[in-house]
Amino acid sequence: QRVVQGPLLVRRDAAEARPTEAGMELLELATGLFLLIFLQFHMFAVSSIIMGAAAFNRDSAVMDEYYLSYIGIPLVALAIVVHGLAAMRKAPWKFQEARILVQHSRRLAHLDTWAWVVQIVTGMAVLILALIHIWSVLLTWPIEAHSSAARVQGGYFSFLLVLLMVAEIHAMVGLYRILVKWGWIHRSKFTKLLVYATFFFVGLGFIALMIFYLFTSAKV
Repeated sequence: QRVVQGPLLVRRDAAEARPTEAGMELLELATGLFLLIFLQFHMFAVSSIIMGAAAFNRDSAVMDEYYLSYIGIPLVALAIVVHGLAAMRKAPWKFQEARILVQHSRRLAHLDTWAWVVQIVTGMAVLILALIHIWSVLLTWPIEAHSSAARVQGGYFSFLLVLLMVAEIHAMVGLYRILVKWGWIHRSKFTKLLVYATFFFVGLGFIALMIFYLFTSAKV
């Protein structure tokens, strides 16, 4: 009786776990897409400094006027935490598991396997760095050209550059894995496009950082 009952119990437990796992997958997907869209919107908003301090301050004032910043920042912080927790359930936390993952990745030399490794590493970095970045922004509120420049010139340049790179890499690799996982695109055709998009947004962010770093104002 135990031999028969064992597999039946396993099947029942697996069947009960499927809705929960599916819900976590959808939660990870939804929060990931939300953060991806926000990140690129944020990059374009920050890069308005290229048009000058007045343009940057005007865009920031508009977001404050319509409460986009006050609503968006808590939502983004919450989405980062929820997405991180949902994604970390599949990460190899034990040393033995991590060692096996690296060994298999080297042996298989498969793009999707390495993409998952990159997702894990960059995801943990983004989870920590992004929350620190949000806190530093809140400490120098409101968001204006001179306060942002003062933060960059005050020692945050390297920090923001690292955050920029890991966030964009994590976002684009994540988009690749989502589209491949759900069968929406062909791997080889879309990979180059995502690589170009990554270089574009990292380059755009780097230009904005350099402008802030070289920014001069009586208020700084």
